Amino acid sequence: MGVIYTIGNQKGGVGKTTTTLNLGAALVELGCRVLLVDLDPQGGLTISCGQEPDALDKTVYTALRRSVSGRPFVISTPFGADLLPANVDLALAEMELVGAMARERRLAAVLAPIRDDYDIVLIDSQPSLGLLTINALAVSDYLLVPVACEYLAHKAVRGLLRLVKKVQVNYNGQLKVAGLLPTMCDRRTLHAASVIEELHSTFEPEIRVYEYIVYRSIRFAESAEAAEPIIYFARNIPGADAYRELAKEIFWSLDQATG
Repeated sequence: MGVIYTIGNQKGGVGKTTTTLNLGAALVELGCRVLLVDLDPQGGLTISCGQEPDALDKTVYTALRRSVSGRPFVISTPFGADLLPANVDLALAEMELVGAMARERRLAAVLAPIRDDYDIVLIDSQPSLGLLTINALAVSDYLLVPVACEYLAHKAVRGLLRLVKKVQVNYNGQLKVAGLLPTMCDRRTLHAASVIEELHSTFEPEIRVYEYIVYRSIRFAESAEAAEPIIYFARNIPGADAYRELAKEIFWSLDQATG
């Protein structure tokens, strides 16, 4: 059974999509069967995989609305992962599902029939604590939280962790927080270093802060424009190394679980 990670943070612009894309590509590079799930109506992950969201008539929204298997809606990517895409239609889901039966488990119904086809499923969640995010957490084994190295970064994390506890009690007692991943870190500033130090002092030892640090680079923006994962577009920059090292750790944990 594939292990499911939600890549989440209620704050936007912290590198959720970048993390989902590049972690997925790095896991494919290691030989994993990977499914990426775009659960953000902005469709950033879908765009990053080389697709035009508005041109798609079959997306995760269709599967959620019908509460059916996601298999007919999965498409391939140029780097070997599969993708359950999204577009702006997904914004309707929270309104349309508000009165639906088992509304918090719709994504679970979509993924259950195809979960065994993959070693790992990575869900790129939207920057909010709404119904879509609850659906992602309700079906996930782990939550991985990208945290931008900027002032008050920990405030958004606290709100997300409160939601995690509610989901653990009501929908998914197996959900664990894998850790906080420092992103968009400017190594030239003392401020970034102080934010990382604050994350360690605030959340550890209860929640791990990964030692892998995704340093800020213009190459990330360039790779997004090229719709190519950074591990291929600029494979030697430190940010690419951070995603490879994180992928190796996750790959090792998968191997231990199945071995």
